[in-house]
Amino acid sequence: MEHTHNPSILHQTQNLVSKSVSIKLLIIGFIVVILLIPQSMTLNLIQERQTRMEEAEEEVSGKWSRAQTLAGPFLGVPFYQTKQTETGGQTQTTKELSTAYFFPEDLDITANLDAQELHRGIFDVVVYSGDLELKAKFKPLALSKLNLQPEQMLWDQAALYLRLSDLRGIGENPQIELNGSTLAAEPFSDGRTQLQGLQVPLQLDSANLGFDFSGKLKVKGSKEFLVAPVGKTTQMQLSGNWPSPSFQGEFLPKSRELNEESFSSQWKVLHFNRPFGQEFLGGIPAVEGSAFGLSLKLPADQYQQSVRTSKYAVLIIILSFLSLFLMEIFTKKRIHPLQYTLIGFSLVLYYTLLIALSEQLGFPLAYLLASTATVGLLAGYAKSLFGDLKTTGLFAGILGLFYTFIFVIVKQQEYALLIGSIGLFIALATTMFISRKIDWYKS
Repeated sequence: MEHTHNPSILHQTQNLVSKSVSIKLLIIGFIVVILLIPQSMTLNLIQERQTRMEEAEEEVSGKWSRAQTLAGPFLGVPFYQTKQTETGGQTQTTKELSTAYFFPEDLDITANLDAQELHRGIFDVVVYSGDLELKAKFKPLALSKLNLQPEQMLWDQAALYLRLSDLRGIGENPQIELNGSTLAAEPFSDGRTQLQGLQVPLQLDSANLGFDFSGKLKVKGSKEFLVAPVGKTTQMQLSGNWPSPSFQGEFLPKSRELNEESFSSQWKVLHFNRPFGQEFLGGIPAVEGSAFGLSLKLPADQYQQSVRTSKYAVLIIILSFLSLFLMEIFTKKRIHPLQYTLIGFSLVLYYTLLIALSEQLGFPLAYLLASTATVGLLAGYAKSLFGDLKTTGLFAGILGLFYTFIFVIVKQQEYALLIGSIGLFIALATTMFISRKIDWYKS
């Protein structure tokens, strides 16, 4: 009696998978979807590390001094305002105390920032100390614009104000001069408006003459330095030793010079350019909203670049799997789905390696090392799959080209869409050209 051998269901399934192109493609697609899970975990890891960096920056800034915004000098003069009220048929006259504020006609600021990097663990934080020189010219006060009379003003209770974001940033006693006479400055803090800074008590003359102000400050801060344009004409010359400043605020400098070691910039803002005037009753508007200046950032944020790189992970996995699949078709070497999965996990693990190295070495060198290590690992694994150096070298070259392509996209942010679109078009055209003679049904 002759017995026939019936293959098991598992064996039949394996034969079907190895011979059916359609099923193999479906399985590869399923593997790509599964790899999205660890890839999303990688993005979460980058965000977590970026949060830790921000916490380190906040801790260092809190101890050194936070970002500084300077608003001033401006003049405040108290006055009595008479009000009449009718009570029980009788007229009562009361006096209410208020303050009128006046901005300078001209404000010239010269500032030089000495930036440095402080370290908190593996993280770097940019801080600065600066020498500021301020010159302001106040014209006779335009009381008529506020419907005020000279006899209403309490000239002996006037004060000059310099608002500053963080008083801890004042390094030494300010040097304040008014018409050549040295005056003492005192700190002030307004709990109602949450504003703080320096005030200089004045003894003004009822003749309402103008005066010239000059002051020198040593200020510390971190990351940003901004100035509010309180002068009817505000000019600032700002320089420093940082090679990559980012100009911020409502106004860009009219001229700038940048080199590998320092920067120099100049602003000029007219009262036509800002949304407030020169005289105010009871308080002044939020002039900080019109501030301008710069932020001192590190030349490259490795976490931002790592996030952008990891967003192309799916593209790298799909293109790598497509290359493997075409090589499988042409070489007749069958690659098991588990081997595709291992290759996919190594492509995902690349991003964890990139993050860890970039924290220590910077993004460009980390990208080179992580890419070289991953391409080398997969080239060695491909050698065991295909068996010959020519196919292995081709696969390694394709991977190297992919990683070079992604690096160019990440670095050329302005042209990322253009470069990416052209690159993908070339990849698709190449795939169509290579696979044009494949008999997919026969395969």
